[in-house]
Amino acid sequence: MIRYLLVLLVPLLLLGGEIHLTLQSVSKDGNSAVTKSGKLQNGVSGFIVRHFNNEHSAIIANAIVTHYDKAEKTATLALSEYTGLRQNSLPSGRWEPKAGDEAILAYGYNRGILLAPDETIWRRLTTRISAVDWIHPDNFATYLSFAGHPTPIKEDINGFCTLSNVGLLYIYAEKSLFTLDCQSLTLLQITAASFEYKKPKLPFYSRVEEIREAWWGEGSSPIGAYEPYYFQLMVEYNPSSQKLYDYLKTQNSDYRELLDEFEFEEKQ
Repeated sequence: MIRYLLVLLVPLLLLGGEIHLTLQSVSKDGNSAVTKSGKLQNGVSGFIVRHFNNEHSAIIANAIVTHYDKAEKTATLALSEYTGLRQNSLPSGRWEPKAGDEAILAYGYNRGILLAPDETIWRRLTTRISAVDWIHPDNFATYLSFAGHPTPIKEDINGFCTLSNVGLLYIYAEKSLFTLDCQSLTLLQITAASFEYKKPKLPFYSRVEEIREAWWGEGSSPIGAYEPYYFQLMVEYNPSSQKLYDYLKTQNSDYRELLDEFEFEEKQ
């Protein structure tokens, strides 16, 4: 099983090398751009870089792949404001992306964080998948405690991954390993990995005994149950994922109710 797991993860590990592309065009509203590229999966994230000269450059926008045209071999990128290096006490540039700027995609795909229900599963996976530079979940649990979020929400994942230069989020649930982009939370891959566990550590395995709770707001209440929460999170940010739909369709009735939340018109 482990050999099968490692083989299936190879395509994503190959993305550990960043993808550097040049923008061919940018929409008038500045919200999207097109670049020539080989095959790219929707949901892969990165950013746009402006090179001022050979020694000076700056990140000027976030980028996420939203469409790949096989015939034209072009990728469409959704652009948004980059806030990863925000410093309120310093001035920031107001540069808008333009043709000729560089897109760096799959940034940090060689670094990952694994959310697992217990220490045994976490150690088995992280030990055997050695090509990933694993960030210990203690760091994420500490980040959540600082935010007062015993239930991790998308903004927590985005913020922590930006702070830690992590590109991929791995979630273990229902004897499978789910690989997601850390910024878009787009599901990139599902890999069978059959491990047993009895009682999950909530919200995920870490050595942090307690995550502080904020008084109010999203994420401030403790997580109710391990697998149901993470499946709900994945469906919320992947409503058009055929692979996730097909996976849930084969599972126990506990998760089949999530099928109604998918948005395709015709479900295969």
